[in-house]
Amino acid sequence: MNGKELFKGIKACIFDLDGTLVDSLGIWAEVDKKFFLVHNREIPEDYEKKIAHMNFRDIAIMTKEDYGFEESIEEIMKMWTDWSIDAYRNEIKAKPGAKEFLSYIHSLSIPIALATANRKELYEPCLKNNDLYEYFSYFMNVNDINSTKSEPKIYLELAKIMNAKPEETLVFEDILVAIKTAHDAGFKAVAVYDKSSKNDMDDILKIADFFVSSYNEVLEEN
Repeated sequence: MNGKELFKGIKACIFDLDGTLVDSLGIWAEVDKKFFLVHNREIPEDYEKKIAHMNFRDIAIMTKEDYGFEESIEEIMKMWTDWSIDAYRNEIKAKPGAKEFLSYIHSLSIPIALATANRKELYEPCLKNNDLYEYFSYFMNVNDINSTKSEPKIYLELAKIMNAKPEETLVFEDILVAIKTAHDAGFKAVAVYDKSSKNDMDDILKIADFFVSSYNEVLEEN
């Protein structure tokens, strides 16, 4: 698959952040583990699976209510953000070829938007540190619109802002639930390979309209 094939008839692009544009595998798992450890508890075996498709606030609500932590929802979210912010500012790196790929899209005069479950204080420094920020025209967080990636609201809102129909919009995601949501809503779903989704790869390949194993491969075939 080359760039010309991928972007034929496309008027807008929407990108996820974690696992799609940047290699953040393990950061949040460490934060979750640390949160339970500071409360002298072991993280439940099914915790990561339970929170996989939830937004930031809903995870905090579920964690407090299901496990009986004393901190408020806001306090829990602040703890998580404080622990992860240094990594997003200084450690997390872009996937190979991500910058060049965004630059190529930009050269085609196709607007690019970010659709993330991450908070601005995390995604903004991460994008800037990796020289990706300048390519984005729009940013939206699922928490700000009281949604999740299991429903298409964030993609529909961003496509509308960019004056594009779903079928004219590429949505780049790495996890199965988001890829399925975008595809089912009529968007062109582009699955980007990430190790965190390797167990779902068979299902992802059945649903996705396109599959990107690496950004460099697409650019090399262009």
